[in-house]
Amino acid sequence: MEEAKLYFTHESEEDRIWYGIFFSMCKKFGVFWPKATSTQKAFIEEITRVNYEREMVKRELQTKPIRGFFDEAVSA
Repeated sequence: MEEAKLYFTHESEEDRIWYGIFFSMCKKFGVFWPKATSTQKAFIEEITRVNYEREMVKRELQTKPIRGFFDEAVSA
């Protein structure tokens, strides 16, 4: 059964977390991705990244500091 699951689901746990956050952010902010402007897409991608990194730290899957919104480097 586990082999069949692997055949049909190629996503990792991290992928599922990222997409879950991504879709919830699109819904929360009313963004329909195929028709979103480049500004809306940049915002959704960035807010998804920050929330994903926070979730990874919370689950102890990542230990590196989280970079702030649209920052080039990690904020102190």
